[in-house]
Amino acid sequence: MQNKQMKKTFLLLLVVLCFAACKKEPDLPVDLHDTLMNPFIGVWKAEGEYWQFRPDGTGGRAASATGAFPDDFSFLVYAGQDVRTTPSEGRLVILDDTGGASLVVTRYEFLIKQNKATLTPDEGSPVILKRVSGVPSVLNLKNQLIGEWLATWTGDNHDGALGMWSLKYRTDGMVKTYHHGMHQFENGYALRGNILVIFGKYRFSIAPVTAEIDFGSWQVNETQINPPSVKWVYKRVIAAEWKE
Repeated sequence: MQNKQMKKTFLLLLVVLCFAACKKEPDLPVDLHDTLMNPFIGVWKAEGEYWQFRPDGTGGRAASATGAFPDDFSFLVYAGQDVRTTPSEGRLVILDDTGGASLVVTRYEFLIKQNKATLTPDEGSPVILKRVSGVPSVLNLKNQLIGEWLATWTGDNHDGALGMWSLKYRTDGMVKTYHHGMHQFENGYALRGNILVIFGKYRFSIAPVTAEIDFGSWQVNETQINPPSVKWVYKRVIAAEWKE
């Protein structure tokens, strides 16, 4: 009888140990994000040249539809919060370094009707693109930012308790952001070299926010004038804090 009881106790202990070993920690909350179907993937004809937008978030320009297309720029698309389908209008931001050492960030307002896209920059004349090939697809970005982060920032009257953020960089070019104690929202982002550009809602809607990243220390220093630039310190985590 005593041996039988000891055997039951031993089996119960094994079950508990197995559950503890097999259980995934931490319990990650369900992420309700729907991946963004990027409307620009493919080759488009502009006046005098062709533009290619690739699923890895980069693009190039060539004299013919067959290329070869170099790596001229990176890009992001932001079409507002809770976009569920391929957006036909929104903002396209291009990070172009073909003009030399400095990166040129251009924000376009885009409108797509059938196979024609009208890109209207903040300054200058509209660019008309006509689709040659390709279909809207989900981006598949691969970079050092993918994952979740806790971050602090200083500057622009947001030090101390107001300086805590959670960020989740996704492979589809969207970044989930939570300003602790305040608001949680989505932005679009692009990374080219060590230059990060974010555009979306609240302070990120004034202009594309541009920052230089030190990948060794994870110091992220914004460089734009408006909104006023701030300094971030990123810390990678398995699961950041999110607003319920």
